[in-house]
Amino acid sequence: MHASDPIFAIMTDEETIQLYDAIRQMRILSQQEKPFSFVHATWNRDTCTTNGIRHVERAHLRPAAKSEDLENADYKFFYFDEDLNEPRNCWQMLIMYFDGKRVILN
Repeated sequence: MHASDPIFAIMTDEETIQLYDAIRQMRILSQQEKPFSFVHATWNRDTCTTNGIRHVERAHLRPAAKSEDLENADYKFFYFDEDLNEPRNCWQMLIMYFDGKRVILN
């Protein structure tokens, strides 16, 4: 890939947001009862498998599990998928996009 390639310009001009800033904004939107969209990679630690990339169009946060109740709860992201009408979770570090912004790890 060369810097003059159009795809390179798209990749470098992409708006980014820090992971914990994205989560903070998700909390605010959830408190305001406004859904948000995000994209995350899937990973099942127990089976060491993935189901690829999940695009969640309308979500809101749900209460997080306590670390004494669920192993690695501090590293998980608990949300409700409004389109599937079911509670879900993913690993925080696998969140890739939030409302169109690329999420980067701090």
